[in-house]
Amino acid sequence: MKTNQTIYDVRYEKSAVIIGNEANGVSESMLQLADEKIKIPMTGKTESLNAAVAAGIILYEMNRKGR
Repeated sequence: MKTNQTIYDVRYEKSAVIIGNEANGVSESMLQLADEKIKIPMTGKTESLNAAVAAGIILYEMNRKGR
């Protein structure tokens, strides 16, 4: 999934979170339904996170912003 928008850039109002698996990501049909596409910014050479870890980070950020 290509996007420049990170978890810190969006407002989490009326949100549903879709997490894809590490091997295949999110299906094209699900991507077309999404209003926003976000990524978790990572430093260094890290390419991906475990899906459960990514979900936890996103849910934490949603909570931090007062969702």
